Amino acid sequence: MNRILAAAFSLAVIAASALIQSTPAYAVEPSMFGTVLDVNTRLPVNNVCVTVGPPVRCATNTKADGTWSLDMTGAPNGIQWDVRLLLGGQIKAEFLGVTVTGPTQVPAGGPALIDATGFVTPPACGAANTATPTATSYLPNITKTLGGPTGWQTPFIVQNTGTLQTTLEISWYKFADGTCAKRIGVNQAPGTSYAYIPNNDSTMPDSTQWSVVVRSYGSTVVSVVNEHQGVSGRAEAMSYDGFSGGAKSVFLPNVTRRFFGFVTPIIIQNLGATTTTATASFVARGGGAPNQNIIRVIDPGRSQFIDPNSTVGLIDGTAYSVTITADQPIAVVVNTHHDDSFVANPVAYSADGIAIGATTVYAPYFAKNVARLGVSTMVVQNVGTATATPSLKFTPLGGGTATTFSLPSIAVGSGTAFDPRYTSGDTTKPLCGSASSTGCLADGEYTVEASAGGTGIAAAVSVIGGASAMGYTALTQATGKYYLPNVTRTLGGATGWTTPILLQSSTATGATLNWFRFSDGGLVTSQNVSLTAGSGVRIDPRSVPNLTDDTQYAVVVTATGGNIASIVVELATGADNAMIYEGFAQ
Repeated sequence: MNRILAAAFSLAVIAASALIQSTPAYAVEPSMFGTVLDVNTRLPVNNVCVTVGPPVRCATNTKADGTWSLDMTGAPNGIQWDVRLLLGGQIKAEFLGVTVTGPTQVPAGGPALIDATGFVTPPACGAANTATPTATSYLPNITKTLGGPTGWQTPFIVQNTGTLQTTLEISWYKFADGTCAKRIGVNQAPGTSYAYIPNNDSTMPDSTQWSVVVRSYGSTVVSVVNEHQGVSGRAEAMSYDGFSGGAKSVFLPNVTRRFFGFVTPIIIQNLGATTTTATASFVARGGGAPNQNIIRVIDPGRSQFIDPNSTVGLIDGTAYSVTITADQPIAVVVNTHHDDSFVANPVAYSADGIAIGATTVYAPYFAKNVARLGVSTMVVQNVGTATATPSLKFTPLGGGTATTFSLPSIAVGSGTAFDPRYTSGDTTKPLCGSASSTGCLADGEYTVEASAGGTGIAAAVSVIGGASAMGYTALTQATGKYYLPNVTRTLGGATGWTTPILLQSSTATGATLNWFRFSDGGLVTSQNVSLTAGSGVRIDPRSVPNLTDDTQYAVVVTATGGNIASIVVELATGADNAMIYEGFAQ
C-alpha cells in the first residue's frame, strides 16, 4: 500500500474496528474467515496482517496454520468490505467489495495464495550486497506509531523508473543507535512501485524511528514518503520525496519560528562516510531580526534536528530563508506544523531541501481563495552569487492570459514572499478583491513560472486552507518525462484518497500517461492529453476511463513536443487529509 493513510480513518474503518472488538458472533451473524498459503510451497503463512477498509492497521493476523477470522456481529448482512492481506508492511493480495452475508470465506471457494518469499520468518539484517547499486534512494525519517497508537507513521513507495526489472535491497536503520533493524529484497518490474506500510509490519516495534536506504540493482528508482498522524478531526498528513543522493549545500526557502502559529523543524541526515559538521545559516525574511548560524555535528548515516522554536537566537514571529552547508553530502527534510493541542484544526506539510537552484523554476499548482484548499503563497530564495530580481508568471490552470509580477530585489541567501491576497503580492499593500485588477490576481487556480535571469533561485509553495495545509518545492527541471510513484483513485472508499496529477507545460504540446496497477504491475491504460505551452492541466484519476476505484497506480508521464513539470496532490475527505509531492524528472 501506500501513501496513505493513518490520516484518513473513513467511517468504514471506524465501523470495522468497532465490529472487530464486539462479542462473538452466532452462526446467523456476519463474519469473515480465510486461510493464507504460500503460492510456491503451499505451506500456511503465519502472522499475515488482514485489514478491512483502508489498510491503516491490522484488524487481525493469521495463526500458525494460516487461518484467520473476524466477527462482524452487528453489521447488516450484505454490506461490502475491502479486504487486504499484508506481509512485512507490503500488500500481497486484495479482495475488494467482498459482500458479507453470514459466515463468508475470503476469497470465496479456497485459500488465498501469496508470495511469502523471505517473510515466513521475519527478515533479519543479513550481509548487505557488496556490489555497486544502479541507484540508491535515501529516506531520512520513517516511523511506526511514533507518539502512540495514532501517532506518526510514514508509508513509503519506491518506483522502478528504468526499462529493466530491478532487485531492491531495502534496509531499516534505527535512529537510536544506527544499527540495522531489518533488510529485505524485492523484485520490481519497470514502471511499477513497491509500497510499505509501517503500521502493518508486525516484525517492527511500535513508537520507533528509522532511516531507510533503498539500493536498486538493475534499474533506476525514485521514492515518496507519506507521513500521517491522528484520527478524525485531528488527522494530519504530509509528504516528502526520497533522495537519490546528498549535497554539500542545501537551500530551505521558508523556515519559521512561531510564525502565525507555524513552526518548521528541520531534519538533516549525513549521507557521507565520515562525521560532518553542518552549519545552518538563517537569514531573516525582510530584515528586522539578526541572522544566525546553527551548528550540528552528525555521524555517518545518522540524523540531527533543528527545532526553530527551541533554538536560541531565533526570534518569534519571524520567517527565515536557510542555507545548510557541510563537508559531507547531506539530505534535509523540512516539516511544517501548526498542531499544538489547543489548535482546533491541526495541519502539517513537508518538503525536501533543495540541492540546486535554477534560473527558472516551475510551480504546477497555485491557488487564490479556492474552496477547501484556500490560498497559496510562494517564497523565492536567492541561491546564486549576485542580487536577484525575480519575476513570477501566473497562467490560469487549463489555459488563459498570463499575468506577470516583479518581485523586490533579493540579496544572496535571502528570500521574499508573494501572497496573492495583497496588491503585487506584498502584505504591506492593500488587499485585493476577488476579480482581476491592477496588481491583483483573480480568485482561481494557476501555474507559475519563476525566473531570475542569470542567477539561481529556489522556491517553496504552501497551500493553506481553513483546516488543511499542503506544501512543495518548485521544480527546477522541465523535462520530457516524469515519474509519479503513487497515484490513487478513491483509495479506502468514496471518501478515501484520490490524487489528481498537475501537469505544467514549459514547451510541450501533449503528454502520454501510462498507468501501472500496484497489485500486479499491469499496464491498465495509456492516456493522451493536450497541453498548451506555459499552461497546465489537472488529471483526476476518477475521470480516467479503465481505472477502478479503491486502487493504487504508478504513473509514467511522457511529453510530446517539448518539456513538462509535474506534482501530485493527495486528498481525502475531512481534516488535514491533504498533501503534495513533487514528481521526479527523468
